[in-house]
Amino acid sequence: MKRKFVLLAPAALFGTIAAFTPPTPILLTFLLYLFFLIKTKQFGFLDIIIVIGIFIVFFESGSNAIHENRTLLSGNESEFFLSFNAGAKIDGDSFMAEAVENKTGEHVIASYKIKTELEKEALERASFVGRNCRLRGQLELPSMRRNPGAFDYGEYLNKRHIHWIVKLDYAPLGNCGKAAAGIIEVLGKIRESGIKGMSGQLPKETVPVAAALLYGDQSLFTTEVSAAYRNLGITHLLAISGMQVTILAGLALYAGLRMGATRERISGLLILILPLYAILAGASPSVIRSVLMAEILLLANILPKSFPVSAADALSLSFAVYLIADSFVLFDPGFQLSYAVTFALLLSGRALKSMQGGGSAMLLSGTMVSQIAALPILLFHFYGIPLIGTAANLVYIPLYSFFMVPAVYSLYPLSFLGRLSESAAFFVNEGVILSERLAIFLAKTPILLNPGRMGLPLIWFYGAAVVFSLVVWEKAQPGKKAAAFLCIPVIILLLHVTIMRESPSAGEITMIDVGQGDSILIELPSHKGVYLIDTGGAVDFWKKEWQRRKNAFDPGKDTVIPLLKAKGITKIDKLILTHGDMDHIGGALAVVAEIDIEEIIIPSIQEKSELERTIIRLAAEKGIHIREAERGDYWQEGPYSFHVLSPREGYEGERNGGSLSIYTILGGKGWFFGGDLDEKGENEITGMAPSLRVDVLKAGHHGSKTSSSEQFLETYRPKIVLISAGVKNRFGHPNAETLGRFEEIGARVFRTDLHGAVTYTFNGNSGTFSTYLPYTGPSKEINKD
Repeated sequence: MKRKFVLLAPAALFGTIAAFTPPTPILLTFLLYLFFLIKTKQFGFLDIIIVIGIFIVFFESGSNAIHENRTLLSGNESEFFLSFNAGAKIDGDSFMAEAVENKTGEHVIASYKIKTELEKEALERASFVGRNCRLRGQLELPSMRRNPGAFDYGEYLNKRHIHWIVKLDYAPLGNCGKAAAGIIEVLGKIRESGIKGMSGQLPKETVPVAAALLYGDQSLFTTEVSAAYRNLGITHLLAISGMQVTILAGLALYAGLRMGATRERISGLLILILPLYAILAGASPSVIRSVLMAEILLLANILPKSFPVSAADALSLSFAVYLIADSFVLFDPGFQLSYAVTFALLLSGRALKSMQGGGSAMLLSGTMVSQIAALPILLFHFYGIPLIGTAANLVYIPLYSFFMVPAVYSLYPLSFLGRLSESAAFFVNEGVILSERLAIFLAKTPILLNPGRMGLPLIWFYGAAVVFSLVVWEKAQPGKKAAAFLCIPVIILLLHVTIMRESPSAGEITMIDVGQGDSILIELPSHKGVYLIDTGGAVDFWKKEWQRRKNAFDPGKDTVIPLLKAKGITKIDKLILTHGDMDHIGGALAVVAEIDIEEIIIPSIQEKSELERTIIRLAAEKGIHIREAERGDYWQEGPYSFHVLSPREGYEGERNGGSLSIYTILGGKGWFFGGDLDEKGENEITGMAPSLRVDVLKAGHHGSKTSSSEQFLETYRPKIVLISAGVKNRFGHPNAETLGRFEEIGARVFRTDLHGAVTYTFNGNSGTFSTYLPYTGPSKEINKD
């Protein structure tokens, strides 16, 4: 296997995947890989046996990791002795930290709701790395995904070998002591204090960039900046990667040689030091990959020259070492992107060096290679790719490589010596501000190619297309025409999206689980129309300023938009806001800011909430048409008509009673969407249209007793009732009395607090209900009728 280490990585990859998935497809892929190796006639029988052995070793390693990834806690424990091994995250009134439960050695998340501002200040001053505390609390399972496309926190923690959240009864300030500090704890404390101390050393806007580039902590960025960098595909620039490791190792090597040390001695010293740097830098996948590669290449400097190791060999060996240490890391997007992009750049090394046009052509081609390599990973995890990503990287790669990184690495150490000049700090800070403003501006452009959620076979297909395009480009004659081969995967994706959007498809109505709020998505068959009724919203107006979270949960941003992206929806034809309450339209600001919207429909009432006025102003800035609707208005889309039943003309009452109510027939069923319409409003409708056919009722006001009156239910007798309510909400919704009324008429009830998102998929006049979470009734699906 001499000089063939690079071919071990696929065997390790296939073996690990086979342990986590049905093995037949991946075994067939592995057999094709073996056939390829044999066909090249460069590998002997022993080489093939070694590759098969690697596959088996990693299959067994993955299987063993799955078997051992289980909890030893029963769930009934109430007293815990926790050792905190990382710094705490304090955001508003939320405290979270990873800790080890000493009795079992199991990792848990310690969570606490801070009670007072003084308590918060005490927690912020405290150092938690190496702190041991005897605490009381309750074990809680992490939340699971409740909507298509949503982030699955439980799965995320499970892949980090964490199975429980400890909800603490009191702050981890008393009953605590310090453990004997090992090297990891010492480095953790240095990292924690370094991140905390930055606010006193550097200008405010520079602190998040410095924390990211020096310590690998990206949590200090505002939500807006983080989203902008993510949407532009440039978050990798905020991660510590091979560039920083290479710079540090190169500086150490240069300094050592200047002091008279031998290359071998310096290499040996760096082999010992770099793992410590990885801990200081946050030990993210990109950091570990960079350090492992550097360690392997440094080790090659010490070994005899007859044992050469190339960068590609180092990448392959580091991949194998990383996977054997933690099989679950294979599913980390950061791990996947770091190795995929590095592999692509190494594979394209010769072609990049032979580019005509100098450094600018090499930068453009290298950026294109990186973007193409990331394509299947971005499609799998984020359902789309930023089309402006290449252009953004062309601006930000030089900015970070030649300005941000050197500036931060220079300014931060100087600040401790008291020689940080105000002019230099001002110059760097202004650069940070301008770069963030530019990113936010660019991110507001609709530049995402979003085909929606894809199955694994399609992702593998795009992965193969990426490898094919890189190999063809690398072997082609250098030049602009050869670079066109890099566009093959994107061209295929464009064709795929075009064909998909022109193909016939079923219609869907989805009651999105937005917690204690409302949001209904209507997709007409064959992509003829997309309507969103309300967006949900988090109600926190009662919180004091210190309690408000910088990264607070927003149903519009965190639930509705990911669901739209998972479905491949990039445009909403009508955003229908039933009334001005926060729990119905609080998420609209995020939706309006990020999604292309043709028209917004609001109720025609005299008194509008401040939130409604803010949404109207934002819509006007974006050129979105606003329509105020009242009883008698309607619109038609092909065979489907939508009728507004309330509010009545000139309505001047309170907001719930003036909710925009819509009636339509879809999939052979009559649907009534009434927002938070109260009993008085319902009675007006029954008096006006007593013969209306209502098969499916979206219960008003989350199933409270102020809506869904006996008269309304007896008049229409819906067969299906949809209730949108938060899990264990503090309002007690849905009300037991209201549920009793539904039971009396024999209606089947679907609830987001029990079933997650609820979807009705239809073709023609028939359709099927399904729930995202397992249905707790007799069947997951309702019989077609």
